[in-house]
Amino acid sequence: MRLYFLMLLGVLLSGCSNIEQQNGTSQWDFDHNVQFKQTELSENKYHLQVWSKSDTHFSKLATFMMRRSYEICGTYGFTIEVLKGIEKFTDRQSFPNLIMPSLSANIKCPSQ
Repeated sequence: MRLYFLMLLGVLLSGCSNIEQQNGTSQWDFDHNVQFKQTELSENKYHLQVWSKSDTHFSKLATFMMRRSYEICGTYGFTIEVLKGIEKFTDRQSFPNLIMPSLSANIKCPSQ
C-alpha cells in the first residue's frame, strides 16, 4: 500500500513539474534571481524581456539574456536584436537614482 502511494505521489509531482508556461506570461528564474517574459513572435523568432530591479546589475541581465537565448534556440548562431535597456558607463554617475528600463530584445534562432 505504501509503495502504491509513493508511486502515485511521484507521478503527480512529475506531472506538475512539466507544466509549460503559456506564451507571454511572466516567469521567474530562481537560479539567476531575475524575472522575465518570453513571447514567441513566429517560428524561430522570440521576444525576451528581463526586468531590472534596484539590486540587479546590467551585466547579470545581459548574461541571463545570452544564456536564455541559447536555451531557447538549443544551439549557437542565434541573433539578439536589443530593443531597449542598454545603459551607458556614466549613467550611474550622472544619474545615481536613475531607474533603468527592462532589457528587451528579439531573438532569432538559426533555421534548422
